[in-house]
Order: sequence, then C-alpha cells, then structure tokens
Amino acid sequence: MRARRKMKDRYRKFSFITDIGGMKSAIGELRGKGFPKQPKLNKAYIPVPDDPVFDETWFIDTLKDKLANHSDNGFEYPFYKERIFGEPLVGFIRGDDPLLTEYKTIIGAHHFTPFEIMKWQAEKNGVSVPSASELSVVCFVMPISRKTKDDNAARTDWPSERWAQTRLLGELFSQTMVREMVTYLMDKGVLAISPDVTPMFNKKRYPKVGWASPWSHRHMAYAAGLGTFGMHDFLITEKGCAHRVGSFVVHLKLAPNHKRPKDIHANCLHYQGIDCLKCETRCPVDAITEKDAHDKEKCYQRVAASTKYCNKNYHIFIYGCGLCATGTPCESSIPEELQKNRPLNGVNPTTTLPGISCL
Repeated sequence: MRARRKMKDRYRKFSFITDIGGMKSAIGELRGKGFPKQPKLNKAYIPVPDDPVFDETWFIDTLKDKLANHSDNGFEYPFYKERIFGEPLVGFIRGDDPLLTEYKTIIGAHHFTPFEIMKWQAEKNGVSVPSASELSVVCFVMPISRKTKDDNAARTDWPSERWAQTRLLGELFSQTMVREMVTYLMDKGVLAISPDVTPMFNKKRYPKVGWASPWSHRHMAYAAGLGTFGMHDFLITEKGCAHRVGSFVVHLKLAPNHKRPKDIHANCLHYQGIDCLKCETRCPVDAITEKDAHDKEKCYQRVAASTKYCNKNYHIFIYGCGLCATGTPCESSIPEELQKNRPLNGVNPTTTLPGISCL
C-alpha cells in the first residue's frame, strides 16, 4: 500500500481525488486489495544468542513501545505531533480455543479460524501447516486520546475532526505496526500473519449477520478476555469502548493472560439491568434502540454518508462516526457501578455474540 504523506502545516486540497492513502485504505478494508506483499518466511534462519525470547512479555513490551514511540502514532494538521492512542491492553488466545471454532457458527462460516488463516500463510511459504494447538492469537486494544474523546462527545451529528483522523490514521498505524511485527518474526523464522492485511480480507453483507468481515478483531479481543460487548456492539474494556482493536496470529504457544467473562455483556450497564441507554440517545439515526439493539444496516448507511462530510470539512478520505462510543459511561472504563463486585448474569457466549459494527 502506498505510504500516506502526512500533512504537517496545511490541509490537502481536493481530498476526494488527492488523498490516495485514504482511498487505498478504504479499498483495502472493503476488498482486501492494495496491501504490500506478505513478508517471506526466512526458512534458513539460524538463531543467535542476541535473539529475543518471543514470549508473552516480549509481545506486551514491544506493542507498548511501538505505541509510545512510533512516528505513525500521530495526527496530521491541525493536530500534528499529538498522539492518536495511549498505552494498549494486550491479551493472548490459544489457537485451539474452542470458542474460535464456535465463531464459525456464531458469526458465520466465512469467519477464519487461526488455523485456516495460518494454513494459507504456511502453504504460500512452502512449509508444513502448524496444528491449531501450536498457534496463538495476539490481541491489542489501543485507547483513543482524551482530546479525541472529548471532541467527539461534544458532537451530535457527524464525527469530530480528531475522530475522523483516528479512524483513518489510527487504522493505517495499526496495520503498519502489525506488518512490522509480522515481518520481524518471519525474518526470525517464526511463521506469523495479520489476517486484515491479506488479499482474503474484505467486508460485505452476509445473509445471517449483515455487514461483516472474515476476521473480527473485536471478537478475538473478547476471546482473549480484554472486554465484553455493549448495547452499541463496541467492546467495553477496562479502558472503555473508545478504541481501535487489532490482532494477529503467530506460530508460538502463548499463555492467555486474562479471564474471559461468561457473560458477553458483563461490562454493559443496560444488559446488567441498570438504567443507561446513553448510547441510544447519542446515535443520530436511531440505529441503537432498546427494542432492536444495534441495527447494523442503519449504522452502516450513516457511516458511509459521513465520507462526504469528512472530505469537505476535514480534507481526508475517510468515513466514521463513533458518537455512541463517546459521551457514555463506558467511554473510558468499565462503568463504576459494575466495578463493585456486583454479581453478573450468566449468558451463553455461543449464542448471542454480535456481528461487525461500524466506527
């Protein structure tokens, strides 16, 4: 994917035709096209004494370091040099976790298991396909900056400028960061892959779940115990629901480091019987209601319509919204009422997990 030139001291002109990076990102997200070629596995690599130990600590420290220091974790004009994301949450899932196979029923047959996506990578590199038990999924949640959340919470119609930039630049940064990690691991002889930067990734309407993709970072993060779903279908984590989520698969055995709640809505006030529905009042098109929960088609139509607004007002080619994820009790943390050791209802996570939501 062609590198996007960051605007430091001015807006770009005619972004509908000049923001090549934004357009390529949109095409890649929807059609799985335009990404750089997958890195080659260095099958001849011989470990040396200075090599790191690729354990849980290495992944946590490396992801934290990249978010703290990577030059791409930053906005364009007029917020140049501000950081997009704060310190991440990191979690791990075993490749043979039964829930990941159940996702093919819960979400749909189109959703990849770690084994299926790694099989594609292994065969491309001419190596034996690892078993599911030899794989792990690394998940990370990147909390959005305080200024961005405040800006978006003040809006009632369209996303704020910082939010729109986060939707584009934050996603590009996430993809760049993961590609760097995957490339590094592959060069060290460790098979790895990020599903959402492969030709097999796309978003489209499916009969059962509507708009969805073949790899859901949010569902992987839930499986890793990093959060639970809210009325708005966002993942409510200990750092709230205003975030971006990423994940990738590695041929390593990593130990899960968070306990996954049985109740998929454990962190949502409404589903725990406490009056809230703030996300419902925040939605400008009534795509969230107590009766029907999250209407993904209404949500999608609103998000798609924002492209024109973001181009005209913010001079970038992107779409977004996120109003229901800001100005709510779950914006930046698990709501306080649910942090007091309150008993939670037991819900079977194999029957009611949501589909893909828009941001």
